[in-house]
Amino acid sequence: MSKHQNDNPRVPHEAAPLRVLHVGPGQGQRGGIASVLAELSAQRARFRDAGVVVAIFETHGFQSMRSLLCFPLVDIPRFLFAVLKGVDLIHFHVSVRGSFYRKFLLYLLARLFGKRTIFHLHAGNFQDFWASNGPTTRKAVSRFIRGADAVVAVSSAIASELQGHQGVTRNLYVIGNTAYSAELAAGAALRDSSGGKRVDMTPYVAFAGRFTEGKGLDELLRAVAALNRRGLKVQLRLAGAGDMDRWTRAAIEYGVSDQVRFVGWLQGDAKLEFYRDAAVFCMPSHFEAFGISTLEAMFIGRPVIGTRVGGFLDLVEEGVTGYLVRCGDSHGLAERIRHLVERPELAHEMGRQAVSRALSRYSVDAIVSQYARCYRQVNGSRGA
Repeated sequence: MSKHQNDNPRVPHEAAPLRVLHVGPGQGQRGGIASVLAELSAQRARFRDAGVVVAIFETHGFQSMRSLLCFPLVDIPRFLFAVLKGVDLIHFHVSVRGSFYRKFLLYLLARLFGKRTIFHLHAGNFQDFWASNGPTTRKAVSRFIRGADAVVAVSSAIASELQGHQGVTRNLYVIGNTAYSAELAAGAALRDSSGGKRVDMTPYVAFAGRFTEGKGLDELLRAVAALNRRGLKVQLRLAGAGDMDRWTRAAIEYGVSDQVRFVGWLQGDAKLEFYRDAAVFCMPSHFEAFGISTLEAMFIGRPVIGTRVGGFLDLVEEGVTGYLVRCGDSHGLAERIRHLVERPELAHEMGRQAVSRALSRYSVDAIVSQYARCYRQVNGSRGA
């Protein structure tokens, strides 16, 4: 049974703090888990108030021979030093491929030293990863998940997958992500009666993520082309990184190249401004474990059009904060974009509802509280 916790995270000052080591990507890597670790690191003070001392351990990726060699020669010795230095729990943030194999090897070392461990799944395509590999990887997956003292899913959909496919029936928690810089802007989004858009600019449809097939970029471009044929010419702004040449060619092929602009990988205030100036945020992913960009857009007060997969099912309230369409449905995507672009008052009201939903479910205080309760329960089960 999954557990959603929102209790007050503060604990008596005399209680010894729990020391938790978070293990995930770093060393220049970008992406969802790296963003999660950055958020956790930035909230060390809140965690300490909740009786938890947070440390972050960053691993090298496997993108090059140099980084591949750094894992056994640098990361493993550093990890052993961190474990011997003293930690109560080791929290592994896991995705697919190299992310899984690195964390699994470190998990085995943690078990040798008798450490409590948490398996935290961030991947929406983990079942495909399991199915496409042989028996050795499948056994490793089973050993990692079933051997952990607790399992954390980043969304309810991922929790259901772990229950149904991996047989997880106990100590399963659903803990979402945070977007603190966007959360700080949420108050302004609620107060802004204009919807936050400058009157001298043409609103656009915003997308933020990796430029890949799995993010639904083909459907998004086809939806823009379909709207053209119906007499509505919308602008599309794509923030992120990936094979830009491929998608530039696709935009030309669909006849929408003059409406599409690639704005690069945005961070900080530039990213928040990107959301703020949009009419709607659109992310038609084929799989999405959570959706940090979606949460950021919600905090800024933008309605969301997503797909009926993964984290969208938790984030988006259908017809209230946005819309969800079938995966791969460019026609449905076009209809929902048109519906909101032609009804700015409705889009603004959905954006206000999105802010309220984000604040109630995914504020830093709410998420830190859920982590802290999970850690106390796992640590309290020692010797049970």
